[in-house]
Amino acid sequence: MGHENLWGYVKRLRFVQDVIAESFPHRAAGSLRVLDVGCGNGSELALPLARLGFEVTGIDIHAPSIEHARQLGVDVPNLSYVCGPVEELRSTPYNVVILSEVLEHLREPRGLLLAGMEHLNKNGIIIVTVPNGYGEFEIDSWLFRVFRLQRIVDALAGNSKTVVAATDNHESGHVQFFTRRQLRRLFAECSLSVAREGVASLLAGPFIGHTLARSERFIEWNARVTDKLPPALASGWYYALRR
Repeated sequence: MGHENLWGYVKRLRFVQDVIAESFPHRAAGSLRVLDVGCGNGSELALPLARLGFEVTGIDIHAPSIEHARQLGVDVPNLSYVCGPVEELRSTPYNVVILSEVLEHLREPRGLLLAGMEHLNKNGIIIVTVPNGYGEFEIDSWLFRVFRLQRIVDALAGNSKTVVAATDNHESGHVQFFTRRQLRRLFAECSLSVAREGVASLLAGPFIGHTLARSERFIEWNARVTDKLPPALASGWYYALRR
């Protein structure tokens, strides 16, 4: 499954796998259709899920990300991409609809969640992941911007990048800063109930990324420690939802 990284991408993928396995215990991966809404370049969920055998469609409105996604998945026949809004997608319903790290970018997140539900079959499951709006990631990111630390990091590191970003769209920032209570209200407004919850890593911001995250031991500890802590301390949350 590859090496874990600062943001717990492997942990998130494992959560998605576990949810699908629990929800469809007697179904082969090839018989399950997955829609990844706001898939970015597909590197973190759509592509790995397709490599695991699921029939995956990724959709995103950002054309450069979709173009990159198609290049990354050129050798995977059970993976397809659509560039455009999910509201315009014409397809038979999916067993699993994923909205991972997208709702925080929207002024009206409920609209996208409802649009995703339109593509879910009767017994399907929705998986939502979002950052903790008041967690370490947002605080770290704010400090990083305010003190213009990127210039210092670039000078020290020669601007080296060790991780492929999940999207090529770096213009779209966070406009929603969720609490768990707000998320539960949002899910209830969409008539969704929480079937399972999970937590992301503890520390996840850019400052940590350029310092402690160079240690593999720290990366593994960072992903696991939140399982033993109150969820409010995690940098993000995972939800499996049913109608």
